[in-house]
Order: sequence, then structure tokens, then C-alpha cells
Amino acid sequence: MAGLIAQCRPPFFLAPPLAVSRRVYAALALALVLAGGTLAWWVSRPSQTAPPARQSIAGLLDTTDVGWTARHTAVVEASDPSDALTALGYVHGMQRAWTITVWRRTALGTLASTFGDRLLSIDRHVRRLGLAHCARRAYAQLPGPARRRLQAYTRGLNAALRAPSVRRRTPFVALPVQPKRWQPWHPLAVERLWAWLSTSPSLFAEQSSLHAADRQLRRWLHLHGQARSLAWAARPSADTAGTVLFARHVLGRTAAPVLQEVLFRRPTAPPLTVASVPGTLLFPTGASGRRAWTYLLHSPAEVVRRARPLSSVRRRHERITAHDGAEHLLTARHVESGLVLDTAQTDSARVLRWPGLDAHSDVGRWTSLAGLGPGRPPPEPLRLFSGDGLAVDTSGTWTVRGQPPVVETRDRAVLVGRSAWAASQARALQAHSAAAPPAPEQWSRNDSSAWAGATLPRMLPDLAPLSGTAPLIDEALSYLRNWNHAYERASIGAVLYEEWMRAYRAEIGRVPGGEAPAYMAGPRRRRTFRDAVVSLAQKYGRDVRRWRWERVASEQRLFPVWSADSLVSLDLSPFAGTRFAPLNRPGRGHASTPAGGPSPVAPLPLGTAPARWEGWVAPGRGLAARRLRVDPSAFFERSLLSRKHPVPVSVSKASAVRTTRLVPARQ
Repeated sequence: MAGLIAQCRPPFFLAPPLAVSRRVYAALALALVLAGGTLAWWVSRPSQTAPPARQSIAGLLDTTDVGWTARHTAVVEASDPSDALTALGYVHGMQRAWTITVWRRTALGTLASTFGDRLLSIDRHVRRLGLAHCARRAYAQLPGPARRRLQAYTRGLNAALRAPSVRRRTPFVALPVQPKRWQPWHPLAVERLWAWLSTSPSLFAEQSSLHAADRQLRRWLHLHGQARSLAWAARPSADTAGTVLFARHVLGRTAAPVLQEVLFRRPTAPPLTVASVPGTLLFPTGASGRRAWTYLLHSPAEVVRRARPLSSVRRRHERITAHDGAEHLLTARHVESGLVLDTAQTDSARVLRWPGLDAHSDVGRWTSLAGLGPGRPPPEPLRLFSGDGLAVDTSGTWTVRGQPPVVETRDRAVLVGRSAWAASQARALQAHSAAAPPAPEQWSRNDSSAWAGATLPRMLPDLAPLSGTAPLIDEALSYLRNWNHAYERASIGAVLYEEWMRAYRAEIGRVPGGEAPAYMAGPRRRRTFRDAVVSLAQKYGRDVRRWRWERVASEQRLFPVWSADSLVSLDLSPFAGTRFAPLNRPGRGHASTPAGGPSPVAPLPLGTAPARWEGWVAPGRGLAARRLRVDPSAFFERSLLSRKHPVPVSVSKASAVRTTRLVPARQ
């Protein structure tokens, strides 16, 4: 009977709908489980580009461990300063291989031979500046201990660049570029490149070939805006040991991570945490034992006119290789006071004066500052850089280093900077420090402008006669009157005020501040406000609700090389429009606010500089850092990029999730 019933069952395609749906759902569920498992395996599988578990390095004195954290910092366990520097080079080579490869080729003036002849102007520019030439001379004149530090550093760097996990990474696979061996003097060339990028971008006369070449160099690397860097220290009213040091390094528009945070642990020295510049031995911010420091990376340079005939002119010849193998000869003329820029005038010549034209280096100062040199020699002065900065010790005492253009000292706080906006930021800092204990994470995110708070109430009454003249003017005035002086993302008043001040500055020739009202100030302010409203309506439409600060001051960050498709002769299309495409984020903050940001009323010469590294430290408590870090090769990295402030990273407390053991190579 059962067999007869079975024979009478309808085939699958004639089965009841409920049975079919159950089978379909089961199949779909099974497919989803398999797809999820495959995805989980793919995401969690060991990466072929991850650091190896073990690496032998010739010249290493003892076994040294390098720990890699989930927040992209590194922990070095070393028993000797030389081994610590070798490990630092290994960290830089592993974490920033592509970045330092581009920087080194730029500093050596060898871009055209790899990326195409359209970069010959950059090669000529850096060769004329003598970045590589002076680096070789500086290395030859360094004392033996300093040379050995550079040798130790490049040992680790070269070991990382030889690793297959580095050579398999996307930039090296996608382009016919492989990391080459570094010589011990190469870090000095990159150090000089950083020093030059820290000079004013407005040294040369506009419309000149030097001006064009210099702007092209800075835009090639997207590193600029260092003039907006600052540092401040604040202490609570009672416990001076709670003094906090804060640093902000403005880094231009680069989307590639720049500074590398490293924690050093040695048995005979206190823990050392530094923010280091890859490819160099520069430590602009750090803390060790009883002290913490930060330096604003600025290099002094000027162009002066010297009467002719110039005495003792020295000629230096450079040979530049183009992409097709052709050679171009460049002649640079030097005098005792600097580099001769032109000889067009018969009675005088323009001369560049810059410390990087001399054969010296700051490597001894930086390594001594970090305690990574032999013994405790007297601190050497910084020569390539101006030495402007701030230091704090465990007693709560702060010390201003160098001669920063802006030094604002308040009751329980001090701020140093190079920008005219630093005074406004200091006023906001004072308001915070008077009310609460130091809270650098919160204070440095504040978008309120003391400059707008001081100037808007004084200027707003002059706009009263405009009320009722036009519906668009009335709506704009309503938003401006209710603005709280904060450059928040959704703020419409910030857009109106900034555009108004931009037009007003064009009228009076300066950024409005606390000066007395000028002649006919009221009519000018009304006229420029009307012009500002008309300009915004033309750019963004007549719907005032769309005039939001996040739209007007939007941030864009670019990946070096991949963003220069008009200059590079190689085919960048497979990646330049996908994983290495520009990063666009909503804007917030202003140059006058504690959070920093853009300023259309007083823009930087090379445009906005949204890339920045921020860190704060209390002596004896380690370093915390906040930076936007994007790995373009990571899974869903671009899609998951947060619109909020980056989350701070504790460099001193982060634990390693992977370790590489560096061992001495057998001879």
C-alpha cells in the first residue's frame, strides 16, 4: 500500500506550493551560509602582504621584536639603541614602503626616468636645490656615531623592502616600480625634502618658471600647509603634574598616511613614544620619561637680491636621465650666501638663502632628543629646521623652543604657532582651560570661532538697513543673526559669514579683526554682504538651506602619484579611479577654531590642507594620536570610512596582534 501511495505522488514540478517554497527557502539559506562562510574566510585569511613572523638582518646585535597593533602603530622591544633604529627602519619599510619610495625618488631627482618626462621640471628643481648633492656631503662630514645610526636605520629599512610581502603590494605590482636599496645618506636627502616642503610656498615670483616648478613639486606630493601647524600646553588649577601637551601637524591634501607612531621599550631606558617621519630620523613629536616635546616643522628660506658681480661663483653640474634614456645637463651656480636663481639682470641677481644648501644634518639632534643615540651628548641645535616648538616636563613646566611667530601665554595655558589665526585659537583655548581640567581630545574638536564671536556682533548692526529689501537677503540675515559662531557641518551662518568676510577683505585689503571701523565701513559692509549672497546663490542655488558648511568647505584628499595621471606616462586607470580615487569628506571647522580647518577668507597658497596628525601627551603617561588612516587595499575600507572625527589611538597602551622577530643574520 505504501509503495502504491509513493507511486501516486506527483512529480516535483507538480508538488504543492508550500512544499516548493520550503525547498527554495532551504536552498537559499544554504547558499547564504556558504557565501557568508566564504566571505568570512576571505576576510580573515592571512594576508600575503602582512609582515613575516621572522626576519634575519645582518649587523643586528641582538634579537629584537616588532609588534604590529590593530591601529597601525608599532611596538619595538630592543636591548640596544642601534637595534632600536634598525627596527624603526624595518617598521618604516613595512608600513610606508610605497610612500618612502616616492619620497626618495623625488628627493634624488629621478622621477622622470620612472614616471615620464612631464616630471622633468620637478627633477630639475630638486637637483638645482641640491637635495641629494648636499645630503651626500652632509653624510661624509657627520661624526662616526651619527653615520652608524643611519647605517643601522637603513639596514632595517632595506630588510623590509626586500621582503616578498612588501613587493607584492598593489603599487609595486600595478606599476613597473620596485623598491630599491637605500644608501645610508638617502634618509638625509628625504630629510632635506621635508625641510624644503616646510619653507614658504610663496618664495619665488609668480609667473616664473621656479614658482611653477615649486608648486608642481608640492602638489605632486600633496604636502603643504605646515604654517597652520600649532602646539599648546595646558595644566589644571591644582595638579601641575597633569599638564598636557598637544600638537597638530598639518600635512596638506595627502590621503596616504604620513607620520608613523612607534613605542620603544628598552630594559635600560624609560619607554619612548614618537611620531616619526618615514624614511628619516625625524621625530617631531614624542615623549620619553620625564619629558615630552613637539616641534613645528618649518625651515627658514628667503630670496634676496645681491649686487653683481658676484664673488666666488661655484658651478655644480647635474645629469638628469629622461624616460627615454636621454640625458639633460643642469648647471647650478652657488655663492657663499646661497643659490643663484637667475642672471638676467646685469647689475644684480636673485639668491636663495636656505639652510639645506649647506652640508649639515639634524640627525644628531633628533636621535639625541629621542634617546636613541650613544650616551647623553649636549643637545645639538636644529639647523635645517627653525626649532620652533614646545616642551613639557613632569613638574608641569612648559618651555617654548625657538622663536615661534605666535606665542600666546595665558593663566594656565600656552599656545605656539606660525599662523595669524593662532591668536584666535589661543583665546578659545583660554576659555576652555579656565573652566575645566585639560581635555585635549574634546578641546581639539571644538568648532567655535573666537574670531567670529568677536567680529560679527560689531559688524552685524551695519546690515540692519538691508532688512526688507529682498526675500533672499532677509532669509540670509535671519540665519546670520542666529548663528552661534561655530563652523559646524550643518551651519549656514558660517557659510554666509565666511563669504561676506571674503568679499569684505577684497574691499579693505585685510582680514577683518579688532581694528577701528574704517571710513565708510557701513556702506562697504552692506554692499559686500549683498555681493556675498548673490555669489552663493549663483554657486549653490537660491535655496539657502543648501548653503551648508560641510558642502562649501568639503575636504578632498589625494593619493600621490595616482592623482597625477596628467603627468605620469604610465597607465594608472585600473586603480586611479577605484581604490586610489580621491577621498571626499564633508568639511567642518575653520582656521580660527581649536579644531582647525579651511578659511576661504584667507586661503592657503596651495589650497585647503585637510590632512593632519594630532597627538597629545602628558610626561610619564605616553602618547595618544588621532589621524585619518585609509588603507585603499583593505576590504570595504572606502565604504566604511566614517564621516566623524577619527578615533584616537593610544600608542603607549596598544597591544600587538602580530609580531615579527628580527634576528642577527649568521655570518
